[in-house]
Amino acid sequence: MNTYIFHSVNAGLFFWNGKSGLLADGIHNGKQKGFSNMPKELLKQMLNRTGIFAFTDQLLFTHLHSDHYSKAGVSHVMRQSFSSALYGPGLTVRNVAVEVAGPQLYRICGPSGNIYAKYTIHDGESFKKDPHQSYLVEQDDETFFIAGDAVLSREDAEIFSSRISGRITAGFFNLYQLYSAEGQEFVRSLPFERIFLYHLPFPKDDKFHYAKLARQISKNPPDGLPTAEILNHMSWIDNRQPVFSAKTIASVPQSQNYRKII
Repeated sequence: MNTYIFHSVNAGLFFWNGKSGLLADGIHNGKQKGFSNMPKELLKQMLNRTGIFAFTDQLLFTHLHSDHYSKAGVSHVMRQSFSSALYGPGLTVRNVAVEVAGPQLYRICGPSGNIYAKYTIHDGESFKKDPHQSYLVEQDDETFFIAGDAVLSREDAEIFSSRISGRITAGFFNLYQLYSAEGQEFVRSLPFERIFLYHLPFPKDDKFHYAKLARQISKNPPDGLPTAEILNHMSWIDNRQPVFSAKTIASVPQSQNYRKII
């Protein structure tokens, strides 16, 4: 991969291609749901516009559940002088152009390349009506798939395949998608080079033993599926960390009251 990708916790992913930074599902709570709150280190970066937040110019959300999205945190970022692009299903404020790209498919026009979005159904009977989208992200000559919490189907794969000219560099999936027959069929139907298992909490928050299930499916992948690589928390994939170029960052007030913001 040429794109640098940082994984925080839960479903947080930061994509950096040397020119722009895309943060997906990376501002959140979640501990009350058996996942993890946004790491304190990233909270401080967000407040002070340092680290990856100095280079984030687009925020993307698969849906607005608290383990993926924090309204207060996003509002704080958008109040800063980022001019960040913001998109997510169910958001009342979007500042990017969206156009129809095909049947059931939308193109999000932002600074981080083409993003193709499709409405997908959230897993779980009580969440089926909650707005949810999965994404194909194109950065330069690489393509990434972000599943979110979708119930994926062969039909979804066929719709996304209309935007794929080569192989998908990497796909990011949760446990339920890789354990279900429908999710496995989705993965088999598309040309993934690598698949990653994400949406896992920190060990101290893992009261439902998600890590154990992740290890099981990684060691014994279903027939026809690549081995699912489990993402390490607060780490760059393949230990490839970019050297960011110098960038002027406007001064913002230092704050230790991050618990009031997230």
